[in-house]
Amino acid sequence: MKVAFVGLGSMGAPQARLIARGGYELAVCDAAPAAGDAFRGIARVARSPADAAQGAQIACVCVRDDRQVEEVVLGAAGLVESLAPGALVLIHSTIEIETLHRLQVPLKARGINLVDAPVSRTRPTDDAAFVFTMMGGEPDDVDRARAVVGTFSTDVDHMGPLGAGMAAKIANNLVTWTHLVAGAQATALAAHYGVPYERLRGVLAANGNLTPTVAALFDGKHKTPPGASAARDQFLASQAGIGEKDLKLAIDCGRDAGLSVAMIAETRSLVRPMMTEPMAQPARKGDPPSAQ
Repeated sequence: MKVAFVGLGSMGAPQARLIARGGYELAVCDAAPAAGDAFRGIARVARSPADAAQGAQIACVCVRDDRQVEEVVLGAAGLVESLAPGALVLIHSTIEIETLHRLQVPLKARGINLVDAPVSRTRPTDDAAFVFTMMGGEPDDVDRARAVVGTFSTDVDHMGPLGAGMAAKIANNLVTWTHLVAGAQATALAAHYGVPYERLRGVLAANGNLTPTVAALFDGKHKTPPGASAARDQFLASQAGIGEKDLKLAIDCGRDAGLSVAMIAETRSLVRPMMTEPMAQPARKGDPPSAQ
């Protein structure tokens, strides 16, 4: 089977590599030439999404945001220019549910089916299956996608109709970012009263509050504080932008669901400083706690 994969970032590249390792005839495309160069010898490196989609039965999209997804799928050199009727498009990006339904209209008119298939990391490695793939769409389309997504997924589940996979991912990300912001607030609170991160970490780990994601971020910031590595600072700033995007999606969905979104909005306002600023340091012994 021929598979096209567009978007070779930190998540997309390992997904695509595992698809190729699974024996599929793969064509890849990314806006950054260097990202495609890394696939020479294991996949055909295409000039555009339309080029990647030539002859493909399944096309995967793993780019950053709604605008990029729409350009990759429907743009002048988009997937829609080459995919034949009966082809299937999988959206791995985390985007607005409304965008999925907007994409479905022109795709359906051409006989092309759509499944939302966002992913969430379940393992620290990406040399083997490393994500949970949440799918939304028609059962037959989801079943067609399972073999391909199974190459990179530790878990695969059909959440419901189109948009249900995205709803599960947005809900999952809401919990993740809230944990991270709460963890940053907790470390600052403890530090205000002289408790070092290592001591608080022991408590959080013992009672289950230290999730792997929280541990990875705060252990990394403790070991390599912001300002010590330009590359890491750039990565954390980029991730902060993703957090802001994810929480904006949660706010929009929460409003649609009739929920109070005040907590989500406050969390969103704290994501960037949580990601990019140094961790709070404990007050020195004998010093009175200072206001922060």
